[in-house]
Amino acid sequence: MAQKSSAPLERQVRNAMKSLAEAGKPITNESVRQTIGGGSFRDIGPLVKSIKAELAAKEQASREAPDMPDDFHDAAASMWNTAWSLADEIAASERRGHAAEIEKLRGEADEALSNCGVVEDERDAAEARAKATASILEELREALHAAQLEIANLNGRLSERDGDLVQRGKSRNAKKPKSSPEQDEEAQPDMFPEEGGQPEQSKDQETSGVE
Repeated sequence: MAQKSSAPLERQVRNAMKSLAEAGKPITNESVRQTIGGGSFRDIGPLVKSIKAELAAKEQASREAPDMPDDFHDAAASMWNTAWSLADEIAASERRGHAAEIEKLRGEADEALSNCGVVEDERDAAEARAKATASILEELREALHAAQLEIANLNGRLSERDGDLVQRGKSRNAKKPKSSPEQDEEAQPDMFPEEGGQPEQSKDQETSGVE
């Protein structure tokens, strides 16, 4: 194992990392420790990490684009103005289209509101007719009920009158005397007397014949 150098540890770590990078070997805490000939990982690790970050920042800075040339800047500005003009023209066209669409929608909304007003008027009229019809129907129902009561009253009175008539007839028949069959036969006139076979003439007829 190589002996540790008296140079500061950071310089040793930096030189070790450079040597490893040039040799194409991986740069790790262990490889750096072996290159410098030992040391504590507690001291080497933070230095390796810090130097790696420094080298990465430098490499990144070296890859950054340089400042834009004036000529290219002018061309870019011209392109930007042209693009902005085109975009503004497209936006203006779209705004006009949107304005026309909004106006159309407003007209449709106004028409819809007008139609709603007509429909509401028709609804109110229909409700008024329905209420009037309901009132008339209720009146007709009350009149029908009154007529039914009147008919029932008249039927009751007719039934009472019929009962009275029947009772009166029964009373008359009960008071009238019944005739016997013999009386009925005597009451009948003898249309064919036994002698002569002719009915007797009345006294008036005899008198008129004598004269």
